Amino acid sequence: MTAIDSYVRELDRRLHGPRRRKADMIVEVRDGLRDAADAVRAGSPGVSPAEAERQAVEEFGPVPDLAPEFQTELAVTQAWRTAWVFAVALPLVMTVTTLMWRGGGSGVEPGAAYLDLARATDLFLIVASVSFAVALLALHVLARRAASPVGLVRTVGVAALCTVLAMMVSGLFLTMGAPGGGISLWGALVGGLPTLPGYGLLFYLGVRCLRLTRPRRPGAGRPSRRPAPVPSA
Repeated sequence: MTAIDSYVRELDRRLHGPRRRKADMIVEVRDGLRDAADAVRAGSPGVSPAEAERQAVEEFGPVPDLAPEFQTELAVTQAWRTAWVFAVALPLVMTVTTLMWRGGGSGVEPGAAYLDLARATDLFLIVASVSFAVALLALHVLARRAASPVGLVRTVGVAALCTVLAMMVSGLFLTMGAPGGGISLWGALVGGLPTLPGYGLLFYLGVRCLRLTRPRRPGAGRPSRRPAPVPSA
């Protein structure tokens, strides 16, 4: 195994995050190291290919020092995708639930408490959706300037988890207290089973943001707090 192959394999082992972006990063590093090795040989024709690769790797820097920088970029990419999904999904959820409620009305006038909870849920979804849209802008504009892009990623992750939990709890109460068709807690839980995959996906996105901002093994280093570029997808 060549010095470049060994270096790239170690870097790949240390990084975790969106697969496509990670694969692109690994390819960019490999190509950059090969170009650097070619430059060494062009400047010193007597240098062997193995020595040229060793010099290129040494000049690029140790993997433990550079991996946190790459990991931060992967975490920011994950946060961007998470914010995008929530900004789009929450208005759709509100629209679908509203249409279902209107189409399945029992003709019984809902009580004041039920209406207050329904309005509060709608308001929460609107505010959350706008907040995630703002997070998209913040990740693009501030990640290159902020002292800690990791803080932005964690904020998106925590917001995603809180949003999912709030949606699940409000959904249970609205189902249990539906006018003319209220059911028990057990019935609401069973009836909500079809929605679990969607909630599970949204919850996973939030957890992913938090997991990618912490070291995965001893010696891997802490996530960088320096500005990191923000991919558009």
